[in-house]
Amino acid sequence: MYDLVIKGKFLKDRKLMEGSIGILEGKISRIYLGELQGEEKIKIDRGKVILPGLIDVHVHLRDFEQGKKETVKTGTMAAVHGGITTVFDMPNTNPPIIDYGTFRRREKRFMGRAYSDYALSFLIRDNCTEAEKTNADFYKIFMGASTGGIFSEDFERDYLCAPGVVSVHAEDARIIHEKPERPPEAEITAIKRVLNAAKRFKKPLNICHVSTAGGMEAILNANLQWVSFEVTPHHLFLTREDYERNPLLKVYPPLRDEEHRRALWRNFSRVPLIASDHAPHTQEDKESGAAGIPGLETEVALLLDAVNRGMLELSDIVEKMHTNPIRVFGIRNKGFEVGRDADFTVVDLKREWTVKPEEFYTKAKWSPWEGRKLEGKVIMTILRGELVMEDDEILGKPQGVRINAGKGRA
Repeated sequence: MYDLVIKGKFLKDRKLMEGSIGILEGKISRIYLGELQGEEKIKIDRGKVILPGLIDVHVHLRDFEQGKKETVKTGTMAAVHGGITTVFDMPNTNPPIIDYGTFRRREKRFMGRAYSDYALSFLIRDNCTEAEKTNADFYKIFMGASTGGIFSEDFERDYLCAPGVVSVHAEDARIIHEKPERPPEAEITAIKRVLNAAKRFKKPLNICHVSTAGGMEAILNANLQWVSFEVTPHHLFLTREDYERNPLLKVYPPLRDEEHRRALWRNFSRVPLIASDHAPHTQEDKESGAAGIPGLETEVALLLDAVNRGMLELSDIVEKMHTNPIRVFGIRNKGFEVGRDADFTVVDLKREWTVKPEEFYTKAKWSPWEGRKLEGKVIMTILRGELVMEDDEILGKPQGVRINAGKGRA
């Protein structure tokens, strides 16, 4: 007997199967191509698909002194509303997470407030002794200034000393200083430097929000098994022309010309990770030039819409937002396997809807896709066997916990 049985069509090992998932004490107890009996049952109707819980490895939840922009509560509510069961919190907060005390404060800030599970990070900048104390789930290095303004002056030193997987914002500080518009060369130069260091140190590394053809080419040609990288939905679906029409689309790295966007799609099958880089700001801050785009509540829907347009497969979403994040960051308690957390994202591929940011849970009540009609929607989110979102409504109290991450292997 199980605490909960979910019955319907689910995606496993890139195949759609009809059956049941038995859940006991928040864990997957059995995956069965037939009928299971349980205390409680959720039956997923025909036309809807059960995906393993999706993971976003690049999210800015703000909070601390930036509660007007976003909080742990509102950001993780946005996550489960968008079908994300685990978020990776970025450390360029105010104050930044660059010392042991602030890291512990961040840890306490999540307890009892998070609606999704989460990974905690630490910002590396000539503070290796502090980094060793924290036991963070991953570490972040900025090679050039972004929101928060803190960046590494010696990437190789900081990368080498990080105790775990490093996620790097790869834009060259010197080029940014000389060319504030952040041309493609700022990213390409930084990525090449990162790859040279990775070859020497053979240490797990994840390159954030790759946006250029040259950057993508350099990574793929290097072919280093311990190096991973992300691509964002906004770099996949928007271009510099969109930014020129709407200055609110300012983001780092910036939206690129069509040739770069096409290059991302040409190599889509080789992209390991899709991540939102959810970066909420107040309307006033955006109008004053703040960089960042909110994305937690649209990223999965945009990908589902792309599935319906024949641009990718449903299994691509699972690979890049579930399977690969688990592998890259060494997450030991997640995965669509017996004994792992019972996290699921249920989608209706044929549900048509219009993007209305005023109905979102994030504090950033705007979106590049406002008014856009999309086909495909997240209709249910299940976290460790508990239904936490159904039909746009957040259910229950915050119950998110910190993930069980290892040293990872890109």
